Amino acid sequence: MKPPSNPPACQPLANDDFTRLKTARPGLWTNPSTSCITCLKTGTYQWYAEGSREDVVTYECDCKAQWLLHMWFLSAGIGLNYQRLGWDDIVTVPAAVVERIEQYALHAERNIAAGRSIVLWSPNAGSGKTLLMMLLCKAILAQGFAVHLDQFNDILDLFTSTWRDKSERERWDQQVRNVDFLGIDDFGKENKGRIEVVEDAIDRVLRSRVSSDAPTAITTNLTPTEIQQGYGGYVMSLLTEKAVFIEVPGASYRPRRLELAQMEAERGLTRPVMVV
Repeated sequence: MKPPSNPPACQPLANDDFTRLKTARPGLWTNPSTSCITCLKTGTYQWYAEGSREDVVTYECDCKAQWLLHMWFLSAGIGLNYQRLGWDDIVTVPAAVVERIEQYALHAERNIAAGRSIVLWSPNAGSGKTLLMMLLCKAILAQGFAVHLDQFNDILDLFTSTWRDKSERERWDQQVRNVDFLGIDDFGKENKGRIEVVEDAIDRVLRSRVSSDAPTAITTNLTPTEIQQGYGGYVMSLLTEKAVFIEVPGASYRPRRLELAQMEAERGLTRPVMVV
């Protein structure tokens, strides 16, 4: 059976973007003609039939299409683990919360035009906040919008690092300010001794996006009250001006994910890189 086609928005990376990825990732998959992270160059792989988690079928592997999708997601900041996950992998998040995120993705054009941001919060680790944001970003990418994701600590490191190439710093700065949809993971996990750097990063990134009506998705283990107490009214005013706060309750999904991964291995299944 042939696998689903890549979305039209999935195109080869520009040379500069490919070079940046290769520099940052020495083990980057660079040639689908000689290797494949999905079929291992056997030509086929087994996975569930579309829309099912019961029926297993054998797919013909389009190694080049898998490579293009993999590179496209990496360039946006989506790692391989999340590249292989879809909506069906959300097993512990309440259906009403998932529905809100799916509806945002379904109406992405309208939500992005209106600058509607999202803060996914829960004091519980592993509740599914990051997975929801990654799936949302993948769905928005598939609709042709420019998306970029970063860990908040990585953003802080970039703000404080010495850039060898000023033009590279400017490129990154423009990207996080002007991309259609920005994802920031693990807000509030930084070292509290860096509060001045945090405030500067928030001011330069979030304020510019709010003023431009450019939406941002944020995940955090902090409650709204803890954000208010830890960063003050200025940060909360930035976040609440255009963002809806969505609690993601529930236990960690990671033990269940481990069970599923073991079961998939026992059945000889291979997760392909997928959109959602």
